[in-house]
Amino acid sequence: MNTYRALTPAAVAMFAEGVFEADFTPDQEKDLLGAGLVELVPRRYEVLSTNYAAGAQGDEVTLALLRENEQVLIDGGHLKRVDAKPAAKAAPRKGK
Repeated sequence: MNTYRALTPAAVAMFAEGVFEADFTPDQEKDLLGAGLVELVPRRYEVLSTNYAAGAQGDEVTLALLRENEQVLIDGGHLKRVDAKPAAKAAPRKGK
């Protein structure tokens, strides 16, 4: 799951106004970002490894990562999410 912001009236109608969380596939995410419908909202991460360029081990960094990149970095032990407050989940819109 990643955090996004709708950028167009069509995206607001499909997802939500403001910041929302959604569980898009990597291909869906790339398509929506590429079309300019949504943008990634940066998240806070703790750097866990000594060889990650975004920060030193123990640092907290703010990054906007594609879903598949984030998963690889988390699974590889480089980053851990630091979620201060979960974003609102997108509710499916009906009848629009």
